[in-house]
This record gives sequence, structure tokens and C-alpha cells, in this order.
Amino acid sequence: MGKKKLRGVGQDYSEVKTHIHIALTPTAKKILQQRAMECGCRSISDLVEKWARGEIA
Repeated sequence: MGKKKLRGVGQDYSEVKTHIHIALTPTAKKILQQRAMECGCRSISDLVEKWARGEIA
């Protein structure tokens, strides 16, 4: 069973995520979605977070 989301509480880390805006081509978005699935990530956001933290290469 998954974790219940609580406002202001980090779900996977000890801090809350903030929203950012980036622009991608549809092709880049599709590739990132595929890579996220391959790495077992729930979303592109999760993929970027794990990559930035050095959890995946």
C-alpha cells in the first residue's frame, strides 16, 4: 500500500518538492517517460529527482 500524501510533508525525502517549469519537445517528454518506466520511477519528476541526487546514472 502506498503512502498517504500530507500537505507540507515530504513523501519520499525529508523535504517538500517545489514546482518548476521546463519546456520540452513531445519527443523528449516521451523519451523521459520511457526512461522513468525503465528505471522504476513513478514519473519524470521522480526520475529527475533521483538523477540529481545521484541515485541513478
